[in-house]
Amino acid sequence: MTQTIDEHAGMVRVSAYHEVQEVLRSSGFWPSMFVRVSGPLLEGTLMTLSVEEHLKRRRSEVVMFSRAQLMEYELRTVIPALRQQLDAAVAGPVALPRIDIMHVMRDALLRVTAKVVGIDNLDRPVDVDELRELAEHFGEGSSAEWAIEDREAVVAAAVAAKDRFGERFFEPARRRRAAMLAAAARGEIDAAKVPNDLTTLLLRNYGDWETEKLLREVVFYVTASANTTTHLAPHVLQEVLRHFGRFPADRAKAGDLGFLQRAVSEGLRLHPTVPALLRLALEDVTLPSGRRFVAGQQLLLDLNAANRDESVFGPTAGEFDPYRPLPPRTTAYGLAFGDGAHTCLGRQVAVGAGNGSVDRDDVPVGVLTRLLQEVLRYAPALDPADPPIFRENTATMRFARFPVVLHGRPPAPAAASRCPVRH
Repeated sequence: MTQTIDEHAGMVRVSAYHEVQEVLRSSGFWPSMFVRVSGPLLEGTLMTLSVEEHLKRRRSEVVMFSRAQLMEYELRTVIPALRQQLDAAVAGPVALPRIDIMHVMRDALLRVTAKVVGIDNLDRPVDVDELRELAEHFGEGSSAEWAIEDREAVVAAAVAAKDRFGERFFEPARRRRAAMLAAAARGEIDAAKVPNDLTTLLLRNYGDWETEKLLREVVFYVTASANTTTHLAPHVLQEVLRHFGRFPADRAKAGDLGFLQRAVSEGLRLHPTVPALLRLALEDVTLPSGRRFVAGQQLLLDLNAANRDESVFGPTAGEFDPYRPLPPRTTAYGLAFGDGAHTCLGRQVAVGAGNGSVDRDDVPVGVLTRLLQEVLRYAPALDPADPPIFRENTATMRFARFPVVLHGRPPAPAAASRCPVRH
């Protein structure tokens, strides 16, 4: 089952893997998807910029994803948050507890989001609940292009959530970081103690921006790191559980980070977060393949078709295979994170290198890989009497519920914070 793009039939469709890749790598096209419908929420943010502007801002923000930062997100943020919830579930009186894994994963990913963008003080459940609700509105607004219901109403609700987020979370964080940066400039505190998060980086590099522009950039990152990843995670888990059903011997690899990283990437290839990317031709362009586009044409880059291109991924391109052989310079996750200058900056956070080459625990493998490893420790299984349910208000394949039964009660492992981090 794949996502549908029927309402966009009037656009110029590009579905061959290498042609989609060529468009994404060309400076002759502008990423129009987040502005066509979601402009009131996301216009002016990183993924809506022209190539030159995008690269300039990207260089200032990429420092958030150093190796040390990635390890912090994986080992000391997402794993403890996930274990806390799963341990609480299996410690209850029910022999085989049932949980909605989407809720568990979303809460863990919200902790990562807070670290990335610079949100403090999420100690109270009420704070986490409010941030979760706001992030869900951001996700709806950012993907309003694919909404089945009233798109304008979806975006309006997301804009209202943005304003609430600014008041409730962003503005307090901005004031704290502005004060810390000023104190560091005066020599009153060690500059190394100033957080290396998005809000701090924006204040350092774009201190003259209006608050609204700063807020939109932070909202974009909240959407990408919390909401989008949350919707990807259950697809990956479902594919892995089905794979274990077909190949029981592979259950022994449930703790193998290399196998899991390739499994995550394969799952992302088959289930991109949106069915297509949209590009506007800024000029007449002829691709290396010879295909021509005229200035002003709106292109629909069909990710589902491109990521299942048999000329690239073989005759079983539509099937889940974590052992899939790949052509040289082809990523295991296909074009799930885009390509070229606008490749998703959060790729390393989600899946690390994504190629399954990892052979030890003290290197970044991606929060999705860590999520999968942790959840599998509890031997989850789908409940035939209560299967996962897809949402009906969007053309994207997103789950409304993903209930699982936990069959395992794993022994307490060493604390994640004790895992070595190599700099």
